[in-house]
Amino acid sequence: MPDWRAKRREAILAAADALFAGRSYAEVQMDEVARAAGVGKATLYRYFPSKEDLYLETLERALSRLEDRLHGPADPGAAPTDRLTAMISALIDTLNEQLTTLKLLGGDHSDLADRTRRILRRRSARIAEALRAVLEDGIAAGQFRQVDTAMTPLLVIGMVRGGIMMGGSQPRDVLERAILDLVLAATAAAPPDKPALPSHSSAIANA
Repeated sequence: MPDWRAKRREAILAAADALFAGRSYAEVQMDEVARAAGVGKATLYRYFPSKEDLYLETLERALSRLEDRLHGPADPGAAPTDRLTAMISALIDTLNEQLTTLKLLGGDHSDLADRTRRILRRRSARIAEALRAVLEDGIAAGQFRQVDTAMTPLLVIGMVRGGIMMGGSQPRDVLERAILDLVLAATAAAPPDKPALPSHSSAIANA
């Protein structure tokens, strides 16, 4: 793709990002996306044949940025608990912005909702990898107990999605505090004078 076309496509996606954030799908019109991007409507449709295609591409792009952020080099001085907190906060920020549109979709957009969920499921695997890595680091450092590092990241992602979709108009900070309270309490290593809770896998092995 020529450089000028890549820049134009980026301008369209940036404009769509800003317009879809916090607004319902029905409220965002292709006319205003074109105006915000500084292109004609016909040009916009050459890049994105429909509003649905444009919305889904903004979602893919946002999740790709989140994955890159979560998989970026960790601060060597950061404790695993701090890294996990920052990861969950970044996950909440991205999904809170992107899923507001999904939450406001009506019954006429069931196909778009299904396609959105498929993208989220596909992208969740790499997000879960980053969460699993920090959990394993925390277990090795004695900061986290022996949790199931395959299942716990998926539960965290599901908790964030569920909180956004079903939390009504609760502020983002309320959601973050509730999730961090649960996750950090559930993963915390037991004090030296208190036996650790068994992980799910060890409980099954001992049954």
